[in-house]
Amino acid sequence: MKRPLLFLALLVFALIGLVPLALMLERLRPEHFSTVFESRNLALLGRTLLLGFGAAGLASLVGVPFAYLITRTRLPGAQLWGALSVVPLLFPPLILAMSWAGLSDIRGGIATTALMALSTLPILVLFAARACERIDGRQLEAARLCGGVRAELGIVWAEIRPSVLCAAAFAFLFATNDFAVPDYVSSIGPKFNVYADEVFATWRSSQDTGRAVASALPLVALSLLALHLALRARASAAQGALASDFRARERLDLGAWKWPALLFVLAVLTIGVFAPVGRLIFESGGGARGFSLANMQAAFGRALELGRANLQTSLVCAGAAALLSIPLALLIGHALARSTRLGRLGALAVVLPLSVPAILLGIGTIATWNRPLTADLYDSNGMVIVLMLARFLPFAVLVFAAGVALCDPRSEDAARLCGAGSLKRLVCIVAPPLLPALVGGATLVFVLAMREIDAAILVPAANGTILFRLYNAVHFGRDDFVAALALLVVFFVVLPGLLWSLFARRRLEFLP
Repeated sequence: MKRPLLFLALLVFALIGLVPLALMLERLRPEHFSTVFESRNLALLGRTLLLGFGAAGLASLVGVPFAYLITRTRLPGAQLWGALSVVPLLFPPLILAMSWAGLSDIRGGIATTALMALSTLPILVLFAARACERIDGRQLEAARLCGGVRAELGIVWAEIRPSVLCAAAFAFLFATNDFAVPDYVSSIGPKFNVYADEVFATWRSSQDTGRAVASALPLVALSLLALHLALRARASAAQGALASDFRARERLDLGAWKWPALLFVLAVLTIGVFAPVGRLIFESGGGARGFSLANMQAAFGRALELGRANLQTSLVCAGAAALLSIPLALLIGHALARSTRLGRLGALAVVLPLSVPAILLGIGTIATWNRPLTADLYDSNGMVIVLMLARFLPFAVLVFAAGVALCDPRSEDAARLCGAGSLKRLVCIVAPPLLPALVGGATLVFVLAMREIDAAILVPAANGTILFRLYNAVHFGRDDFVAALALLVVFFVVLPGLLWSLFARRRLEFLP
């Protein structure tokens, strides 16, 4: 690795992702710490923990058996159900909340927890499914001969447990740091305030950055712990994948259990995919006032007319963030996987921007870039790109680093002995076989940037994004325009992965 290039990549990451956090900490004063132990803050801590553990636990309880059924059994349509299981991750959580609010009467903490579990369920399914696919068939056959199906399931759980723990940690992180869903659910029912709400309310009411940061410190500590556990579990899962010469095992015949299993899978997909999409289609066509295709066509025409500029802004900014993440992930991810100096501490530094609520990162971004010297950038779409890259670059880095860690380094050693320079080795030897990981990481950045509202809600330049427009429209009433706008967002979020699967015919690698 050429040190100047790596240094430049690390400098860019530090400038966009770490400096805002440092400026937040710099504004803390001794008097701010007293707010951490106030009764209100302790109550917020309890509710936030309830939300995080509840969402991660519920997603694990449903996601693990779902993943096992679609990967290790002869379930009818398993490949199709596996592809559809990713859709709730592509939905902005706010759209899921908006859809289900019209379908049910659940409100408050139960609704918020269930919605965040639904939103993070694909993370558990993806991680568990990939872990199931990596289990050596000889282990399962030996277990089956010794102890039957129960022994085989014991081996499966032992092998996939690190991946499940890693996914659950990320689900906890997404659930506890989300602002839009608790805010929306509280606006239509009983209040269920969590830390992300408190940070936003503190900033808006007093503009006291130090107090807002202090109020979020317990959540940051919990998020760092979750990330630490996720990274440890991720490393353990990667080591397990390389433990032996792999041989796939034939899928298990479910026999009479085939139809109950299929019913379970379809029920999960109905809750996470079919019902929300159906509700949005119904509302875009007029809803209770009278559904018709003409109403739907008019709603989409209005959504395109009024939201075209917002949609273009989001597509351009999310696309630019995704493209910029590729060279940064290539350089930093390779260094993380191959350098013993960086190690786990380096990985933890990379994921630091994920440890703070997105609202707080938005405040830090304002403090960093709202200066005379950077005024032009701060007022432009470039600020949106910087914000999204700071928020989601860690995922692209982790995805590529995981891919590099699974590759034999001897090919790089051979190229070095032949005289190939470090940059040439990286581009010509490392990158080609890991193209699905590079594109998958960039696609993940694009998807998350397109559906992001929390980090954008305070930064003026980001007020022109499609999710900010949708956030405002939702609070003025759920109508055909809002439903059509939501469907347009979902379509453009799904599009990159769909195009890749149609033309590249290779599976994207999303897993860090």
